[in-house]
Order: sequence, then structure tokens, then C-alpha cells
Amino acid sequence: MRIVVLCGPPCSGKTTLAHTLATDHDVVLDYDDIARNLGSPTPWLHPEPWRTAAEHDMQAAIHQAAAHPGDGTAWVIRTAPRPHQRARLAEQWHAKVYVLSPGRAECTRRAKADGRPSGTSRSIGEWYHWYTPWVGDLNPDDPFPQVRGSIQLEPGDV
Repeated sequence: MRIVVLCGPPCSGKTTLAHTLATDHDVVLDYDDIARNLGSPTPWLHPEPWRTAAEHDMQAAIHQAAAHPGDGTAWVIRTAPRPHQRARLAEQWHAKVYVLSPGRAECTRRAKADGRPSGTSRSIGEWYHWYTPWVGDLNPDDPFPQVRGSIQLEPGDV
């Protein structure tokens, strides 16, 4: 199974894009979904012990997807603002890494519109504070030829 990592700040459209591109043979691996499935009392910004358990299960799910011999794609959702984080993901999982960055103001607007908790704005700001480009970053505004053929994304899709 191919691994594609979609990185970006909260509310950048990572999960939406993954579900838009995923086919029946694909899997979307989202930390928030895992935490909610484990019983987290919050939809985002999960408290302990769900945070640690969700990260453990996320790592196990990525490992399982990478070992799966199928033709599908595992769409892995991570924030990963630092270049060494994305480089490690790419190397560890032989993954393509795309960064979604619609801008701090747009992410904050989406957070408010989505009813996200107040800590989300801080998390968005922290992502933009720590974000540094990496030579291996791919741009989701370009088609995903190595993943899904020539998919054209419309403005606002990410």
C-alpha cells in the first residue's frame, strides 16, 4: 500500500482532501478519528489518556498499512510543521508528503465556522510559527500524478 502524508495546520483541509481522494481500496488514517473511536470526550484537542492511546494506534495503523501488499493508498493525516518531522515520515514510510497551507487567517476562519474549541486558534498559530519548508514537500495545488492520475484541485478544495 502506498503511503501519502497530508500535513498542515489544523483546519487546513487535510482530512477533507484525504476523503475526497480516497477510493474503496484506500484508508484514511486520522489521529482525531482514532481518538474519537477510542472514546475521547472531545472531538479535537484530546486529553490524556486518549491522546497517547490514539498516537499509539495511529503509529500501528500506519505500520500495518505500509506492510499491506495491496494497491491502495493510506492517506495519513499529520500536522508536522517542522521539516525534520516530514522528512522522517517520508523516509520511514517511503511516503509522498504534501503540505496544505491555506494561510493562518483562512484556517482560523474555518476553525470558527466549524465550531472548533478556542485552543484551535493557538494550535494554528503554533503551526505557522514552527513551519519551515522542506525540499521534499509536495504542493497539493499540483495534481497528484504519482498517486491518483491527474486530479485537478479547485481553489478552496484544500
